[in-house]
Amino acid sequence: MKTRRFCFFLCLVLVFTANLQAQVAQDLPEEVIAYADLVFYNGKILTVDEQFTIVEAVAIRDGKFLAAGSNARIQAMAGPQTRRVDLEGRSVVPGFMDTHLHSAWVTRPPGTGGSDGVEINYDTLEGALEGLRARVQAVQPGEVIALSGPSNDIVTQELNVTLLDEIAPDNMLWIEASNDQIAANSLVLKRVPAEVPGIVRDEQGQMTGQLRGAAAGVPTFELAPWPEVESLLEAQKDTFRRHNEMGLTTLMGRAGGLSVTVFRDLMTMDELTIRVRVAHHFLRQNGFAEAYLKRLGNLTDVGNDMFKIIGTSVQVVDGTAGNGSAATSQAKINMVPGDPYGPFGMNKWEESGDLATSDRQSIILANRYGWSVSSLHSSGDLSNTLLLEVFEEAHRERSLVGRHFGIDHGMMLEPRHYEKIKEMDVIPSLYSKALYNNDNLVHMYGMDALYKMQPVKSLIEAGIRPVAEADARGRYAAPLYNIQRWITRRDDKGRQLDPNEKASREEALYMYTLWAAAYSGEQDILGSIEPGKLADLVVLGGDYLTFPEEDLDKLRVLMTVLGGEVVHEVSGAF
Repeated sequence: MKTRRFCFFLCLVLVFTANLQAQVAQDLPEEVIAYADLVFYNGKILTVDEQFTIVEAVAIRDGKFLAAGSNARIQAMAGPQTRRVDLEGRSVVPGFMDTHLHSAWVTRPPGTGGSDGVEINYDTLEGALEGLRARVQAVQPGEVIALSGPSNDIVTQELNVTLLDEIAPDNMLWIEASNDQIAANSLVLKRVPAEVPGIVRDEQGQMTGQLRGAAAGVPTFELAPWPEVESLLEAQKDTFRRHNEMGLTTLMGRAGGLSVTVFRDLMTMDELTIRVRVAHHFLRQNGFAEAYLKRLGNLTDVGNDMFKIIGTSVQVVDGTAGNGSAATSQAKINMVPGDPYGPFGMNKWEESGDLATSDRQSIILANRYGWSVSSLHSSGDLSNTLLLEVFEEAHRERSLVGRHFGIDHGMMLEPRHYEKIKEMDVIPSLYSKALYNNDNLVHMYGMDALYKMQPVKSLIEAGIRPVAEADARGRYAAPLYNIQRWITRRDDKGRQLDPNEKASREEALYMYTLWAAAYSGEQDILGSIEPGKLADLVVLGGDYLTFPEEDLDKLRVLMTVLGGEVVHEVSGAF
């Protein structure tokens, strides 16, 4: 009898316990399998989803967003080990993504500038020769001397193989102008295969020492000294931390073998604090493009959440608008001093030799072998036209739609370009450089032309989603600095450029977040604060939607979170 009573009592206890556990489970949010790792509440969470939803709180677990919603609902997901952050009304936005910032890559050890303390003045031929002699005297025989020079007539025309051989008979010596034009001595020229296009010859067929296109790519990519990768790792980490302080969580850009190796090593050591997306430029100035494509295979979208190859890149049509090398259909009003490019700028594809062997053909070949092509510098309207024409030729062979092909900078995009951009699903990446440090642009093209540059609103109204880039260093790389320019369209002299091209605050934020994620084909996992996406976010020091627009560049980044891990936090902010 006692045994039966005990068993009956035990059954009642078990049933009661099961019912109690079921009741507790019903009271918990459905997402709670485990508690959240990090909870932000009492703020203005700008999710930047397709509806631009704004909520009070967000929870993160296992590197992804768990849920976003009301304070009560999200705080119920916090457990004993959860970090709780009271936002006190501040804004939270998705982590900023810059689609063209290869200036953030470190390619030489800190403290080395390649000059050994020798300053070279390229303003005159005599000054250049004097500096080059001193540079050669500062190194050992046999040491490679790879220098950078300005894009002026001294470097691109007057320096020749005879002069450079006299200066450096025992050292490979070349000077690369800022627009991929090279002056080299005989020891360099001997290493350039004769069949590679871009070797400049005189009327007698002799090599002048000037190299263009694929020929210039030989010293740049094959002869340049390769530093010890270990010497770059700490500097690259420091650079990424500085970008974390700006709220950046993803950086994209073209990169070659050295940078790719640095990123790979940091990734394997779990020491990346930025997601890196690379357009591998193994095709840039490559005289054997198809052979490389066959041997390498298609690596587009190969990688992981931290480091990924998103395509390839090539040498593009023109150079920098600020120095007069943008390829334009309209002549300049004035020339800047030392401009060697003429009234319509430069066309690298034409000067490198036959178009059929230029980097134009490399775009078609890359698409044929399955690669996406992006990180394509394009300053002038003619450059945009030529790039879209070759995209169109490639598109007829193999559709570009849905494959995140990109064309960058967008300074002189015009309505005649919009339909091709839409038809082929090309993503335009825009910087805001026409809106600051623009004196040369005004001088060359006039205020009326500058007024219409960087047509953000027109692109959006045409049904195109432009994305944002800085392509700059220092404070100019900060997303909030560039966002302020898109929103106000005032330059650094206070001049109002076309107000009809102003972006709204929401549009400018989309350009740096959800729309930017499409540039790498990752809009399903990045770019907005939505359950299941990778948990990248930025806590701002105020309300993004009401902070004075002319001061947005002063809105502080208090915290940057990458995959649920805090990679930047202002001391004492929370």
